[in-house]
Amino acid sequence: MGRGRRGGPKRGNYKNHGSRGNKSTRGGGNFKNKRKFNQDRDGKKDDTSESKRQKLQQEKEAVPIIEEESSSSESEEEVKPYTQLLSMFKSSSRAQQVLTSDEEQSDDEEEAEDMNDQSNEDDIGSEEEDSAQDDEEVEEEESGSSVGVADAEDIENSIHEDLEVESEEEEHSGDEEEETLSTDPFHLHFDREINENLLEILTSPKPYETQELKWKALGRMVVHLPTKPEKNTGQPKPTLLGETIESYVIPGSLPVLKTGIPLSEYGVKLQLCSNLDTRPLSDNKQTAEELLSPLQHELFTLANEYRDVYYPEMNHLNNDEIRTVYCLHMLNHVMKSRDKVLLHNAKLKKAKENGVATDEIEYRDQGLVRPRVLIIAPLRNSAVKIVEKLATLLLPAKGQIINKDRFYKEFGEEKDDEGKAETKKSYKPEDFEAVFTGNTDDSFRIGISVAKRTLKLYAGFYKADILIASPLGARTLLAEDFDFLCSIEVLVIDQTDVLYMQNWDHVLHIFQHLHLQPREQHDTDLGRVRLWALNGYSAHYRQNLIFSSVALPEAAALFSRRGTNFAGKVRIENAVTASSTTVCRVLVQLPQAFHRFPTQTAAQSADDRYHFFTKKILPQYRDQIMSNTLIYIPSYYDYVRLRNHLHKEDYNFGQACEYTPDGKLAQVRNRFFLGKKRLLLYTERLHFYRRLTMKGIHHIIFYQLPTYPNFYPELCNLLQDAFQNPKYRGDGSQTCTVLYSTFDAPRLAGIVGSQRAAEMLTSDRPVHLFVSGGS
Repeated sequence: MGRGRRGGPKRGNYKNHGSRGNKSTRGGGNFKNKRKFNQDRDGKKDDTSESKRQKLQQEKEAVPIIEEESSSSESEEEVKPYTQLLSMFKSSSRAQQVLTSDEEQSDDEEEAEDMNDQSNEDDIGSEEEDSAQDDEEVEEEESGSSVGVADAEDIENSIHEDLEVESEEEEHSGDEEEETLSTDPFHLHFDREINENLLEILTSPKPYETQELKWKALGRMVVHLPTKPEKNTGQPKPTLLGETIESYVIPGSLPVLKTGIPLSEYGVKLQLCSNLDTRPLSDNKQTAEELLSPLQHELFTLANEYRDVYYPEMNHLNNDEIRTVYCLHMLNHVMKSRDKVLLHNAKLKKAKENGVATDEIEYRDQGLVRPRVLIIAPLRNSAVKIVEKLATLLLPAKGQIINKDRFYKEFGEEKDDEGKAETKKSYKPEDFEAVFTGNTDDSFRIGISVAKRTLKLYAGFYKADILIASPLGARTLLAEDFDFLCSIEVLVIDQTDVLYMQNWDHVLHIFQHLHLQPREQHDTDLGRVRLWALNGYSAHYRQNLIFSSVALPEAAALFSRRGTNFAGKVRIENAVTASSTTVCRVLVQLPQAFHRFPTQTAAQSADDRYHFFTKKILPQYRDQIMSNTLIYIPSYYDYVRLRNHLHKEDYNFGQACEYTPDGKLAQVRNRFFLGKKRLLLYTERLHFYRRLTMKGIHHIIFYQLPTYPNFYPELCNLLQDAFQNPKYRGDGSQTCTVLYSTFDAPRLAGIVGSQRAAEMLTSDRPVHLFVSGGS
């Protein structure tokens, strides 16, 4: 239970997400499921609407053909993405409809209809759709799900008030649109095209040049900016689609921290500003420094300019601050996209009422599909915290969360877990409690649609604005379809270190399926899709926000290689001071020998480490005096390799990994404590998920430095007398051996400090000795 989807023969299909009895018509052009009793009742209306659709479809198809001919000066190869999309959309038998515009306009009305049906019908799990309205797209939802706190009548009243307010805002926002275009980061980033010179730079082997900057809260920042193009007197090439664009995107420059400015002048919606400020006498003119902490202010300044950000200093103390920043940013992004579409819809409707031909009016304000934001989170309890933060920032006093009860039933803490928490006796560190409190299931996905006063959970993936998924939950869908990832504009990776402990290959798999050409139509109006999305340049507009509690080389490589944002990148890279090193937390008197082994490349380091350990270190532990030795291994592949070697050499050893059953794990721990097993292989993932107190350790070997620096003192302190076998207590013969190479610099710096790590990596001596504890 609790996978965020219904069981059935089509398990894992996002199209059946939150529905019952959904029959897929994949590839047939008709993507909506209709109730049987609606088919007879609305038969006549369907006939008339179908004729209108055919006329509209002929007109819409005629416009792209003319554009294609007008760009005949370009080669056939350059316009290939556009022609492929055009031919694919023409082949559909369904009329082309606006993916987001009509859907947004009727979104709140549909929610009211959904809630009325829930209160009047006993049939649970049916999907709601009105086939009589040509321009409505109804989001899939189970009618048995909860509405939250209020009943259907209150929601309907608030929704109608919401629509009246939005209609008034659309009338007044038309005059202010041109003024905001020149200052709003959203419009500067997404409403302009990339020129050919910048495109060549971003696709070159070295697209960025680096500069350093230092702010008070973030510290040292490495800023990656697009390389400046060489002076070229030639005429720039025209864009691939349409006419030449007068204004192009501006490449990123060094970020500037603004002070004394209200948060609304950053381009943040007034609704979000008022919800963020909980003071009763607020007038929405408080500065950003008053509403945000110094860390939040600096992070939001970078994120609001749509720069890529890699912040590897997240912890259980500041994770709530960081979630507030990226939730505020992506809600602001979604609401601006929604308001822009609604404004253009109002203009088109007004022009049509006045008898003005709308064929020549062009509004490029959408992507190929509706989902704009993707959040990758490791566990269900993380999704709960994100949704709660979204609701706090978005919803006013009368706002509603659709499907709230169902969400907490599937994502909240289970009753068995609450009982276990009460009877728990063993102590766990604070960082462990922060990660593993609540529902720790790692397979989930959920779509969220955003309206002004409602947050609708369990929206279909093609009807949602925000997608929250774990790597495992997303990968189960990618085997069937990946079109929902083709228009992601903001990508957030939360708790990257926890994702690394799960399966990093799943994260890489998601990145490989971003911005691929869609295989189906998904009710897309080609006339509303941005030109840079049709040209296949979406990867240059996507913003990546990566947050981790430790500096991971894999995350740094993902940040530098899988993102080519023209707005630039910012990587936080602070030195580890001597006072914050974890080697100082080793309390037991213990000599610690750090052995540096030679290696040439990172790919070869695994083999060099294995040969160095088996030839130089392991033979020393055959003696009886070196019994009760724990070998700590971060990588599971190294664990399997060493296990096979010890079997081959006939060592007396035990093994404890994350896949070891509890009964066998307790047995091997007892034998190791009594000295019946001289060696014990212990994996990092087992320690991460269980934080076991391993007793009887007399010697410890770190086959590789731990990913988390705090794991080093945790394990070393297990050698104190309180956890020792009585025959070893107080003899003072405990030892600690550590293997490291030049490619372990981030892990080494977290344990011994950046300055000392640099000395150890460049010193002529291959062995360095630390002695802790004592008087």
